[in-house]
Amino acid sequence: MFQIFGQIIYVIAAIIISVSDVRYRIIRNRDLLFFLFASVVCNYSNLTFESFRSLFYIFLCCIALNLLFQGKIGAGDLKLFWVISIWTSNFTKWLEGLTVAWILGGLFAIAFTALNFRSTQRKLSIPFAPFIFLGFLPAI
Repeated sequence: MFQIFGQIIYVIAAIIISVSDVRYRIIRNRDLLFFLFASVVCNYSNLTFESFRSLFYIFLCCIALNLLFQGKIGAGDLKLFWVISIWTSNFTKWLEGLTVAWILGGLFAIAFTALNFRSTQRKLSIPFAPFIFLGFLPAI
């Protein structure tokens, strides 16, 4: 019963955050705080020393991504990567979700650019939150 509740919370948060990202190109901190609180409540039995160590490594990876891409990835996306890591069981699952999210986002960017070649602006902004949630779905 509680697992179904957690899945419903995940889907609701995914819809709220994704709609905000698609419409306004921003992931609001209050939505992330709600998702963080709900994630901790739904996964409190899975939180161990190992999971906190994984959260620390994921935090370092998010900082590295920000430095590597020099701010081209939104801060909301990086915070979402960190919050969603509470749903994964370990660092390896998080890397799998990250990889799938990047592949889905890249395929969308290629398709979007190909279909809108003439009208595409030089600076293309892709809402990444829907792909993050979809990419992490198999990892949770």
